[in-house]
Amino acid sequence: MLRIDWPLVRHWLSCLLLISLLSGCQSAQPGSLNTAPGEASVAACDSSENLLLDTAFTREGEYAPTWRQTQHTGEPSFSVTTEGGVLEIRRIATQPWTLFFQNVEDARLSGANIRYTVELKGELPTDPPLHGFDHIGGLYLRLGKRGGSLAEHEPNSGQWDWQPVTVEASVPKGVTAIRAGFVHQAGGALWARSPSLVIVDCGE
Repeated sequence: MLRIDWPLVRHWLSCLLLISLLSGCQSAQPGSLNTAPGEASVAACDSSENLLLDTAFTREGEYAPTWRQTQHTGEPSFSVTTEGGVLEIRRIATQPWTLFFQNVEDARLSGANIRYTVELKGELPTDPPLHGFDHIGGLYLRLGKRGGSLAEHEPNSGQWDWQPVTVEASVPKGVTAIRAGFVHQAGGALWARSPSLVIVDCGE
């Protein structure tokens, strides 16, 4: 007659149960690619190619007309120079502001969400006061014919070392042309490198 060693059987059943529980815990660890039934996965945002041209600010050859500069009336008051892909805009006279920008036209802009990112460095003193405008400098973005945003980010005045600065916006339906660039209306200098303007799609 076969005799069953019940204590031994219970021991092995307990071991099998423990192994099963541990395996289940491992499959549910944070960062696992497994998705529980009925759990929706969050899709990452996609972005377009960089819509800006001449991102090294060469302004040479076919890129000569890409970047444009305008300023308040009067004598030229801001110098624009480039070295090693770094743009420098520096105050040299008395007029209050300048814009340095390029026009971007793309049918995909209509109704799109966009992200404009540039690495900026600034030495933009606010004292002594030079004029009646805000003493700031940074990113300039205009959607269609509407008034543009002027350095609506931080930092945008005083002194800071290189750091990425981003402005995000929703383009109105029907608008397929925007301006992206820089504003300087303080003392001192503003530096910029690696500009990027992309259309962002985060899905439904």
